[in-house]
Amino acid sequence: MSLTKQTKTDKIETVAVKDHYVLQCRERISVIEDGNELSASFNRYTLTPDHDVSTITDPVILSQFNAVMTDQVKANYKIFSPPPPPLEN
Repeated sequence: MSLTKQTKTDKIETVAVKDHYVLQCRERISVIEDGNELSASFNRYTLTPDHDVSTITDPVILSQFNAVMTDQVKANYKIFSPPPPPLEN
């Protein structure tokens, strides 16, 4: 009897939000025994245009991120999501 855990990105969606895009990613986490899946669960996360690309380890997600998140998309996101005002002392 051999138990293994397998994590695989099974869905990447590009979603338009006003004048920019976000990537919605889903990972399927499977527990496998002797080649048969015993259970599975999902982990979802969203990548915005200002995401640090050095933290993206999946090459498919990285290539889609680089293709979608153009300089214009990043500029539109900055307009959509301005930084918060500074804290007053």
